[in-house]
Amino acid sequence: MKKLASLFLLAVALVAPASYARGKKAAPTAPGTYKEWGPDIDRLEVVKTFHFGDYTQVVVEPFDTDSVQLPDKDDNSYDAARKVVSSATEGFVQGLRGSIEPKVSLSEKSGKSEGTLLVRGKVLEMDPGSKAARYFAGFGAGAARTKIEGEIVDGHTGEVLARFTQERRSGVGMMGGDYQELMQRNLNAIGEDVAAILKTF
Repeated sequence: MKKLASLFLLAVALVAPASYARGKKAAPTAPGTYKEWGPDIDRLEVVKTFHFGDYTQVVVEPFDTDSVQLPDKDDNSYDAARKVVSSATEGFVQGLRGSIEPKVSLSEKSGKSEGTLLVRGKVLEMDPGSKAARYFAGFGAGAARTKIEGEIVDGHTGEVLARFTQERRSGVGMMGGDYQELMQRNLNAIGEDVAAILKTF
């Protein structure tokens, strides 16, 4: 009886990894619109399939932040939100640069040379959240939220290859977390998310 039980457990151990591999689907790269795509991407529209290995550099253009709603000026999170919004592209670039091999730069001039990939973005939300809620309630309450939509473009042809929408939340920090630090963390994370998109292609 013990021998049969041992053989059964061995069979389960051998079959389980294969079953898991079959159940874990690769992120699709065919043209189409996908929600909850690949590595936790909220929304991705693949306009044209591309090969990231064909590109030698990534140029990020300054993000559009004109429509971002800031807290009231008398709110204690206003200055932090204003500072992070003004340097939103830099925060994104920091996360992107640390996650991919090609050179990543921030430039107002579109890189039109062959082998250049452009990233353009718009900050939709920059919510510092509530430090009091994070400190007293926890469990995600009062989290700082950052939401960006953007597009990935072939610099040489000007063709849009993909469009993405991604939101990140941060709610953990000492004494409820520093407003600026949490929003900056979100920007870095979204940069890393876009790097994950690129590396899938």
